[in-house]
Amino acid sequence: MSKITLFFSFFFAIALVLLVIVWLIYAPDKVLQDYKLKTPLKQLKVEQIDKILKPYMGSSFWRLDIEKVHRDLVRIDWVYQAQVVRKWPSYLEVKILEQIPVARWGDSALLNQNGDIFYPYNIKEFVQYVKLDGEDIQAKKMLKKLDLFQIQFQKLGWLIKQIDKRVDEGWLVTFVSNKKIIIGNQNWFQQINRFIYTYPRVKKEVTKQAQVYDLRYSNGFVIRFSQKL
Repeated sequence: MSKITLFFSFFFAIALVLLVIVWLIYAPDKVLQDYKLKTPLKQLKVEQIDKILKPYMGSSFWRLDIEKVHRDLVRIDWVYQAQVVRKWPSYLEVKILEQIPVARWGDSALLNQNGDIFYPYNIKEFVQYVKLDGEDIQAKKMLKKLDLFQIQFQKLGWLIKQIDKRVDEGWLVTFVSNKKIIIGNQNWFQQINRFIYTYPRVKKEVTKQAQVYDLRYSNGFVIRFSQKL
């Protein structure tokens, strides 16, 4: 047998082995058998992930629509981001990034750290979170205002309980003490600074009875002794 013949025989054998390996890997009848969750869960339950992924088990491993699996996962209320990757020999690797709530939005929703609104089935355990209320389009701006307002009022030791966006584009801020402050949309920073500077100079007999402070005045603020706005 000539060297050329030996070479081609060896080459053919190698090609055949590679062909068999490729076929075994990419066999059209290869099915998905399992998934592995690579991230810990806090709010989500494994059963929720199972409910989404179990119906895909037994599907073609290579023809599986990964994008559809991803869309199904991110529809779960507590899922912020999801990553789904095929892994040899026949499973999916799944990574879940859960929503991180930082405030309540209205009576039935929460805001995550980016100001995105999401609607969990139950938000009772977050009743102590600051409540923000306004039009949905205002959510991100109101979350930023919460941070800015709290930094300022912390100087008085006041903790914000709730912020409502008013129809006049101002804000009604309710504190843990249940005292309220009305802030105008224009020059709001100056309004707050003036109040923080002046408040310690107001007589204690007055501040003890005060219920609402209206800061929407160019030369000071008005004190009301009832919660009626």
